[in-house]
Amino acid sequence: MATESSSYMPFDLLPPKENWEANATHRLSRIDLQKAITKVKRFVENRLENDLNVFEHTAPIAFQSGTGVNDELDGSDSKSPVKFTVPNQFIPRGLHPKPSSELNLEEKALLNQFSMECEVIQSLAKWKRIMLDRLQVQAGEGIYCSSTSIRKGYKGDVTHSVIADQWDYEIRIKEKDRTIETLKHYVRLIWKIITDAEDYILSEYPEIILQGHPTANYRLPKDITFITSEELHAKYLSLDVHDRENAAVQEYRAVFIIGMGWPMKDGSAPEEVRAPDYDDWNLNGDIIVMHPLTGYRHELSSMGIRVDPDSIVAQLKHRGLEHEMDLPFNHAVIHNLLPVSYGGGIGISRLLMLILRTAHIGEVQCGVWHDAHYRMVTGAPGIDLVPDRIVDII
Repeated sequence: MATESSSYMPFDLLPPKENWEANATHRLSRIDLQKAITKVKRFVENRLENDLNVFEHTAPIAFQSGTGVNDELDGSDSKSPVKFTVPNQFIPRGLHPKPSSELNLEEKALLNQFSMECEVIQSLAKWKRIMLDRLQVQAGEGIYCSSTSIRKGYKGDVTHSVIADQWDYEIRIKEKDRTIETLKHYVRLIWKIITDAEDYILSEYPEIILQGHPTANYRLPKDITFITSEELHAKYLSLDVHDRENAAVQEYRAVFIIGMGWPMKDGSAPEEVRAPDYDDWNLNGDIIVMHPLTGYRHELSSMGIRVDPDSIVAQLKHRGLEHEMDLPFNHAVIHNLLPVSYGGGIGISRLLMLILRTAHIGEVQCGVWHDAHYRMVTGAPGIDLVPDRIVDII
């Protein structure tokens, strides 16, 4: 049984005890849960194609390093991508190459002449814009991908996994449409897909809801509330970022916070630190809701109108990254070589956890969890993690 002394994560990150029984995995079989997951994915993907005028595109799982195409997240070492070397050597099966320490300089040079330093994707934010150019799509058209990334800097908890899966989408727009109104237009389209997905899956599997429980009447609001990060900061001045977002979703149930990246006008830290080279920090934001079982903020989607030459230069300078202006991707943006676009990502497992009413993200995806985490969540809370291995935790 999980206790207050559990050291892996604070006990209060688990849903409140009174909500444990409302977890849908107590009523849906493991097979039915997987079928429900598939139904939601098909529903959302069909609506993305129809409502956003996008088509599915194949997605990479890794990039060559040093090109500027990967998402650097907040730019910290802890959030840096997983890196690996591709030797590009032919080694006959069953033979073991001579250890590097036994090679002379000429042998090492020959051995490494085709090697590549690579990294696992963290998002497709910048790569999708390159694809729009490659495909020569027209304004109002775009692509989406089902992407999976590894984010090694995230500590696993109820809503965070080192495995991040999302629907990544990108749409070409006109220069004149780089506005807040365009951003809000797409937010409303995305929000309609999300609320319709909830209605659909609850009609398919009404047993998701624990009738008579206080959470049984919870539904996502049909309209989403727009609020800027400055307005949010001013409204909840005494609270930190996560606490004010919690307060906002308690009040409005679903918000889109506009403007992620720039510090507040009073010098306070930004609502969230963002990479400087894909979203325009004045034209981006997050969809955040309240999860009915956890009772706290639940981020579903990040999106934005992409940087133009002026915004990328200003944002790189603000972060002290002027030297990155010469990276191939950033150079292309600065010299207007890529299409103007809007894009974002919808967290697949985050959405599934929300509308399928599970108490943990690991119930709707196969993550990688420490034994201490298994011990904490699989006792009295009754959380049913999808395992990556044979698990025998006492």
